Amino acid sequence: MKLPSEVFCTILLLIFADNSKADIPGCNYFDTVDISYIERQNDSYLYDDILIPASLTGYYEFMDFGDGFIRPVKKHLRACVCSVRPCIPICCPAKNFLPNGKCEDGLKEELARFEPYIYLTSMDGEERVPLTDMAIIRDEFWDCDEMIFISDFYYFLEQDGTFWVTVDLVLKKHEYCLYRHNFNSDFPKSMWLIVHRCRTDLLPGYLEILIVSSICNVLTIAVYLYIKKLRNVTGKCIICCLFSRFIQDLITVLDRLKLINAICSPAGYSLYFLLMAANLWLSVISYHTWKVLTSLNRVEITYRFLRYNVFVWSTASIMTGSIYLVNHIWENDPSQWNWLPLVGFIRCSVKDWHSSVWIYISGPSLVLSTFNVTMFTLTAIYIWKVKGNIKKFTNEEEERIGCINFDSQTYLQFLRLSIVMGLTWIFNVIPFSARFYIFWKWVGIISDYFHSAFGIVIFVLLVLKRSTWTLLMES
Repeated sequence: MKLPSEVFCTILLLIFADNSKADIPGCNYFDTVDISYIERQNDSYLYDDILIPASLTGYYEFMDFGDGFIRPVKKHLRACVCSVRPCIPICCPAKNFLPNGKCEDGLKEELARFEPYIYLTSMDGEERVPLTDMAIIRDEFWDCDEMIFISDFYYFLEQDGTFWVTVDLVLKKHEYCLYRHNFNSDFPKSMWLIVHRCRTDLLPGYLEILIVSSICNVLTIAVYLYIKKLRNVTGKCIICCLFSRFIQDLITVLDRLKLINAICSPAGYSLYFLLMAANLWLSVISYHTWKVLTSLNRVEITYRFLRYNVFVWSTASIMTGSIYLVNHIWENDPSQWNWLPLVGFIRCSVKDWHSSVWIYISGPSLVLSTFNVTMFTLTAIYIWKVKGNIKKFTNEEEERIGCINFDSQTYLQFLRLSIVMGLTWIFNVIPFSARFYIFWKWVGIISDYFHSAFGIVIFVLLVLKRSTWTLLMES
């Protein structure tokens, strides 16, 4: 779902570099903050009780992420606040960002309560500076953030924001941020620091494909609800799976467009719940398909669909409740931060980087995907054996005539089964860290594009086939 667009971003960097320097002379982009929501008063702007003259402001039409990512955005006003006071970045969770760009996470109250300070190093020596006398830049969390612990003053923080953690680890202002829950311990002797390892971006056209796929999901659900013969147990399971995917895709689109920050945490837990539910429904469909095709008794058992519902929704609820409790209990404990699901921090979803992803997403998905592959294999073997037995009762001439038709029908049937039984979703368990290798990177890209278009594929294979159109005409 993500792709570092190095070439594209380099071109944009060359285009916008001159503008960024000309807008506010002598001011680095990372020394600026967005003040679009602040009214101009007496030729100056008041940002967090810091008076910034209009001469230190300028209009920008892009955002610079510091690692090659430059994203064109709507024209907005920025101020060079670090020219007025020393700056310190403190990250703000996505769930606490307001529409006007402010962060409401209680940091001001915490600073007033603990009155923390930090030492700034310059050519003249060290200077003790209260954090309340500094310009605090509320940064977003990045996709690949990692929490590290620094103790016994083994660091230097320069006036320009450069953080010397060790001789081998020197961080510029945009490459780190302080964690908010830092100041009730022995800060600044020791502290927790968030290091921005990498940032990712959406694949080109990903959101557009996701929107079209969502529309196809709605159309497929409508067809299955309209045609009575498709409202069997399998059809109902497909409807539930596609409904979960539809709401999941809708939340993803709204999250990427930053339209749900006001309900970020509930949306994030709902997204995880629906993700697990959709994966569970694929496993239910796999099991039910295998059971029906290999059973001599084709009569549907009463309450089977109800049992499937209880299994899927209760399992998804337990898993969602588990990550909620983990977040709720250890969210304010920096020592556990790297292993938390962090719903509402990086964005309104569970983080998908770090080895902890195997606990919350990849591990459960791998188990379900392995089960789906097993069910498909058993089903395919059974179908192949039945087809082979049928061929034995045909004469050689009929066999020669029907050979091509038999193969094409069989392979098309296997294709439909592989998609409906969720065979391809096993590629989604490729860990994010593996995508730094070129082969797995492209496997991940193909998988992301395919699954973003999953609703389109289902619509083509299940709705646009001849038998469905015949039933639709008869209805």
